[in-house]
Amino acid sequence: MPLTHSRNPSGSSTGDVSGDELSGAAAGHDGSAAARRIAELEHEVRALQLRVQTSEAEREQLTLACRDAREAQQAAMAAMRAGEEILSTVTHDLRNPLNTIVMGASALLQTDGSADPRFARIRSLAERVHRQAERMTHQIANLGDFSAIQAGRVVIQRSPQLPSTIIAAAAELVGPIVRERGVKFEVHMPTELAAVDCDGSRIVQVLANLVSTAVKVTPRNGTIEISARSDKSRVVFFVRDTGPGIPRDELATLFGQLWRSSQSSYKGAGLGFAIARGIVEAHGGEIWADSEVGAGTTVLFALPAVTASLAG
Repeated sequence: MPLTHSRNPSGSSTGDVSGDELSGAAAGHDGSAAARRIAELEHEVRALQLRVQTSEAEREQLTLACRDAREAQQAAMAAMRAGEEILSTVTHDLRNPLNTIVMGASALLQTDGSADPRFARIRSLAERVHRQAERMTHQIANLGDFSAIQAGRVVIQRSPQLPSTIIAAAAELVGPIVRERGVKFEVHMPTELAAVDCDGSRIVQVLANLVSTAVKVTPRNGTIEISARSDKSRVVFFVRDTGPGIPRDELATLFGQLWRSSQSSYKGAGLGFAIARGIVEAHGGEIWADSEVGAGTTVLFALPAVTASLAG
């Protein structure tokens, strides 16, 4: 089609664009848009490939981490089993000579030596030997219990028990040690409390452990109190001392494995607290502590009271 020209009023010429040229321009525009879209898609594909490669690397790292974790767990379990075997051997080897010492001291205490003026001194020494040997036997039993708690094998035999009976048994067990240290021992046995469904010997063990820890840190002429009180549907047992106290920031970890305090007085006290927690929690109870540095510490644990249906 011929191109015609005309002049506008200012004298310059204008042209009419043909249809082919318009079609070509449109096609060029569409081609540019398509090229841009292709470039965008290629960029998205490359980004997706990079993400896939990153995911594969992360998956490989995760697989390696899981394998390392399994190996670490297996090693820890093997170490725990080895530790239990060593502990079992050591405690067995220690029990035999201690039993011999206990029996020898008991035989001396049963001897009638009133005719011998030296016998009073011998009897006093025999009593001390007997108490210390019993303490060592108790500590060896604690080691075995700690191992059982760690392995989740602590045995609980429940039956309704009166708090006053439990407190009396614990006081009889540790009372001589407390008094030997020159510490006042206040034992309160409230008779109005409900019974608790527990393993009586285990709860006596908890109280004995707590008192044994308290007597290590309570100064001569200090006081240790053992008692219990009602708290709604629970019975709360507690041991209170007038020792150096425990810093507040350490109370949260007090019942952790082999706790160590910044207070030198509490050196070696971690095992008793850990065992107490394990036994109390095995009963479905709760244990905690209140303390003030320079004033003393109260360790408390709560056990569910016996319901009417259980008591019947």
